[in-house]
Amino acid sequence: MKNKMNALEHKYKIELVTASDIRDFVNIAGKCRGKVLLCGGDDFMINAKSLLGVMLAKGMDWSDLWLLTEEDCYREFERFMAD
Repeated sequence: MKNKMNALEHKYKIELVTASDIRDFVNIAGKCRGKVLLCGGDDFMINAKSLLGVMLAKGMDWSDLWLLTEEDCYREFERFMAD
C-alpha cells in the first residue's frame, strides 16, 4: 500500500457533506487521468472514481478524507478542499 501512495504525487484534504457532493466528486474523479484515490488515514484507500466506494467511505465516517492523485487536479477538486 505504501508504494501505491508514493506513486501519487498530489494530496489534498477534502470534505464531502451531501450526497450531491459525493456524486459531483465522483463525476470529476472519473474525468481525471491516472489514479485517483480517497483515503482515510494510512490504512484505508478506495478508488475515488467509484461511486459505491466513495459512498462507503462516507458511510464509515472517516474523520479525515484525503484525495491522492497522480496528476495535479487541484482546480477540479477545489470546491471540496477542507480548511
